[in-house]
Amino acid sequence: MLAYTPFYVFFIPKGSNTFDVINNIMAVSILLVDDHSLFLDGLQLMLGANSKVEIKGVCKNGKEALHFLENNNEIDIVLMDINMPVMNGYETSIELEKKFPDIKIIALSMYVEHTNIKKMLEAGVHGYVYKNADSATLLAAIDSVMQHNFYVEDEAQYILKEYLANKKDEKNGYHKFKKFELTKREKEIVILIIKGLTNQEIAKSLFVSNRTVDTHRKNVLSKLGLKNTATLVKYAIDNKVYLGID
Repeated sequence: MLAYTPFYVFFIPKGSNTFDVINNIMAVSILLVDDHSLFLDGLQLMLGANSKVEIKGVCKNGKEALHFLENNNEIDIVLMDINMPVMNGYETSIELEKKFPDIKIIALSMYVEHTNIKKMLEAGVHGYVYKNADSATLLAAIDSVMQHNFYVEDEAQYILKEYLANKKDEKNGYHKFKKFELTKREKEIVILIIKGLTNQEIAKSLFVSNRTVDTHRKNVLSKLGLKNTATLVKYAIDNKVYLGID
């Protein structure tokens, strides 16, 4: 496994002694966020077996996590699922970056598509770990994020390199990836487009003019860099969680 910082690369070579990685990690306080109780129980058993890891709290969704953090300032890392009710991991990451910039975020997901990893990095996460990872991988990810800021699996390294190459803002000479955020009305229209409604049907449903619907549709296409409604439908279905329409 390997992880990157903007200045150098930290390797955990394949075939290396993961025992050393597990037993030499930094002490860390963690908040777990996932809506599946069985998975949470497994995480607590897995991480609790390491004396350097302290689990400070457990939450079932992003809203609970934000509330917890408002009253607890001793969290180093939020270990969080992406697909959750009330407030998903993508939305929560954006809010965490705004409100608690010193806290590191590691996303846990069954999604292995690299577009999902890129979007979560853009949302503010520092690590991305697949839910089928073993304890050594998870602990290595936690330690890498604590010491070197980032962690991804081997096959996703090019995404992290691209992200880091574009990460610096005007203050230090780089620029950030542009984040897209659809308005409430745009989300409503996208949902209706996915359902197969025409502009006229959408206008009637939302009590607006056909022209207004068409303007919103064009704005959505522009924000997402898409060419037409057909590509919008496919993109929206594949990326509901990131568009906030899941």
